[in-house]
Amino acid sequence: MSKKNVADALHVFYELNAALSDAYWETNDIDQKDRFFAMKSILQDELDELHKLSVQDHVYPYEPINPNLLQLSDKLRMLLTELNAYVYRPQTSQRFADLIPSACELFEL
Repeated sequence: MSKKNVADALHVFYELNAALSDAYWETNDIDQKDRFFAMKSILQDELDELHKLSVQDHVYPYEPINPNLLQLSDKLRMLLTELNAYVYRPQTSQRFADLIPSACELFEL
């Protein structure tokens, strides 16, 4: 499999960011809101760093910038195994099921 470039990473991260926002607003459990907010914050830090790159840099292979992405990868893998218990809306659950493997693949060097 070919290495993903910065543009690919941005696409996955934008979609994941939207799914985390949806999950945050769809739950009424404060602990789950905290969980989704923490994951979204880590992802947003990475997006902020990627936004500093020029458009010409989007063709280069993606490498994680924020060291906290390893924490996010672990949290996403755990969420994937418990998806039906914490994400109630089927559409959001399916988006996570599609996005989490792609995102975790990007986090691995």
